[in-house]
Amino acid sequence: MGAGWGDGDHVRRARAEWRRWRSTAACAGVGLLSATALLWLADRSQHTELGQALDQAGMDIVVGDQAATRRLVGVLGNVSLGSIALAVTLLVGLALLRRRYAAAAAASALVLGANVTTQAVKALSERSDFGYLTVTSFPSGHATVVVSLVFAAMLVVPAQARTTVSLVGSAAVTVTAAATLVASWHRPADILGAILVCLAWGTAVLTTWSLVRGGMPGTAPGRQHRIFAVTGVGLAVAGLLAVGVRPDTGWSGFLDAGVVLAGIALVTALAVTTFAQLSAPMAAGVPVQDTGAGRRDD
Repeated sequence: MGAGWGDGDHVRRARAEWRRWRSTAACAGVGLLSATALLWLADRSQHTELGQALDQAGMDIVVGDQAATRRLVGVLGNVSLGSIALAVTLLVGLALLRRRYAAAAAASALVLGANVTTQAVKALSERSDFGYLTVTSFPSGHATVVVSLVFAAMLVVPAQARTTVSLVGSAAVTVTAAATLVASWHRPADILGAILVCLAWGTAVLTTWSLVRGGMPGTAPGRQHRIFAVTGVGLAVAGLLAVGVRPDTGWSGFLDAGVVLAGIALVTALAVTTFAQLSAPMAAGVPVQDTGAGRRDD
């Protein structure tokens, strides 16, 4: 009887340990997948003729009329070092007011790390010459700024506002992506690369936070975030069409442009939803339970 109770205790402890670390494993896994996908995308889109041809075609098919192009370039003009600094200051200030000190540090590290990584990759990498220009634009700096700020906001806003961040953030990323395509500043792979950079950094700070504090609680359900993120990208695409982002080559070009925008929008919604789920424990400041090994860090 004693041995049986001992075995049951070991099973309960093992299950508790798994509950405490499974979210950490999920963060690390998503981070590893993001980094691997980033390296693969960089190689295929920058160093193969087929990859460059598809990427160039994806940019060329997403166009707008003159008025729409001016409006979208104006949107991109708002993405500056000053706006980044202001946004980070506001987010960190909000986290400090809520006494979420770990979230404040994580948000700062995420934004700084992702944007420095993007600029370093662009400065140190080269683009093979297959007749599509050799100027390195991978990953997109504008997209990195917006995605990293959306992820940082996920870490610091109150729980009631996180679905709103999914909605507004997904829309903002989609509009930024479309604007860079219409302005011919970036190709689709540049946008996807920026999202992967931010997702890798976001999961890296979450994994580090979990390891330091001794695990984290389970992640949050993602259904609400999926609904709000998909709604956000849907509204953004509808708004882009309304302001004049559409090809003038008939239904064939319209469908091609739709495929490009839909692909970027779906990746955006997936990334925002995934990070919203994984970052829920940090945003809530919930202490590690079950084994008693954790402590509240905020």
